[in-house]
Amino acid sequence: MLVDFMKISTVDYPKKIAATCFFGGCNFSCPFCYNSQLVNFKGDFMDDSIFFEYLDKRKGIVDAVCITGGEPTLNEKYLTEFIKKIKQRDLLVKLDTNGSRPEVLQKLLKENLLDYVAMDIKAPLRKYPELTGFKDIKKIEESVNLLINSQIDYEFRTTVNKNLHTIEDILEIARWLKNAKLYVIKPYKYTPDVLDSKLCGIQDLEMEYLHQIYNRAKREGINNIKIGGEL
Repeated sequence: MLVDFMKISTVDYPKKIAATCFFGGCNFSCPFCYNSQLVNFKGDFMDDSIFFEYLDKRKGIVDAVCITGGEPTLNEKYLTEFIKKIKQRDLLVKLDTNGSRPEVLQKLLKENLLDYVAMDIKAPLRKYPELTGFKDIKKIEESVNLLINSQIDYEFRTTVNKNLHTIEDILEIARWLKNAKLYVIKPYKYTPDVLDSKLCGIQDLEMEYLHQIYNRAKREGINNIKIGGEL
């Protein structure tokens, strides 16, 4: 459910001006998560009428709404109704998800409620239980297949942490996703809100590490890979 929102973002929805909504609660415990305050959210949820009043006042300015978390798909009924209210305002909807609930993703796609999905790939599948605490790997595979076979825009993305991901780990993901539209690798950025700074470290990932991965992927003929934040 809605915890807070960012009024204007120019980076969360590609080539669109978006408002970004943050949902509380997550079923993963990724040590590099920088939205750790949302993972085990214990505060009060926001009255979402405040958000929709904001959208109505910004009609013609905001093109889209990005829904992120936490993990928004944990509350299917609330998420579905929330998106329908956005769609009633003729706005685009982008969903950020960890892919753990393909059944929810499938219903949203079937009802044409999504225009863009960004799915985080946390690690090679074999490392998911270790790095996320989530063990039902088939659900991750199912979500990936749903998106690849969908008609909407989507991307897969990985936040790369040198302490947790080897170059071979990320290449393994890239090979798996080589037939997808887009695979984005992004650098780990330290903030005090990181879930486990002892494990992840307090240094930002140097971009050279991503360039090594990118160059090796390109040499293998993996052409859908992109370094996040670069043209």
